[in-house]
Amino acid sequence: MSEATFYLFKALLDVFTLGVVLNFLFRLFKVDYFNPIVQGIIRAVDYPSQFLRAFLKPIYGIDFATLIVAILIQSTAFYLAVIAGSITYDPVKITIWSLYSVVILCLKVSFWLMLGGIIVSWVARDNNHPAIRLLMQMSDSIFAPFRFILPPMGGVDASPILAFIALRYLESIFTSFASASGMPYWLSIAF
Repeated sequence: MSEATFYLFKALLDVFTLGVVLNFLFRLFKVDYFNPIVQGIIRAVDYPSQFLRAFLKPIYGIDFATLIVAILIQSTAFYLAVIAGSITYDPVKITIWSLYSVVILCLKVSFWLMLGGIIVSWVARDNNHPAIRLLMQMSDSIFAPFRFILPPMGGVDASPILAFIALRYLESIFTSFASASGMPYWLSIAF
């Protein structure tokens, strides 16, 4: 397999993984499923998850079927690197690297959702565009547990600060686990 072909297929698998991770986050945060953006992404990427969801039901609102599909897609991307000769074949390492890659991707997407939610809340909170509604729903769902710990004080909501600190902490833990396992950064979608 040529290097250009490898990067093309890897990029396509990474985009599909991103869609599956967004699908997972939609279900985790219980967003409005009538939003056209949500419907479009779910239609595009949910078929493999539906098959697996028939056997593996969500537990406490966590859709493990979608996570497993994301891990399998990333494993396929790492396997392409084996075919291209970039890494050696070790199924246990590839599975662990895929797990770390998906978890770090979830954390990175959550970071951008929080940042986008904060910016939109300053600029266009009352805008009714589907993308802005989706962004506000998802970022508010991330901030909700932190608002319970640190409620708004005098009109200032400091919960995003705690959320960013917790997210950065989790991201640094999983990044160090990934690097300790020998995961090549250039192969992971999350780096």
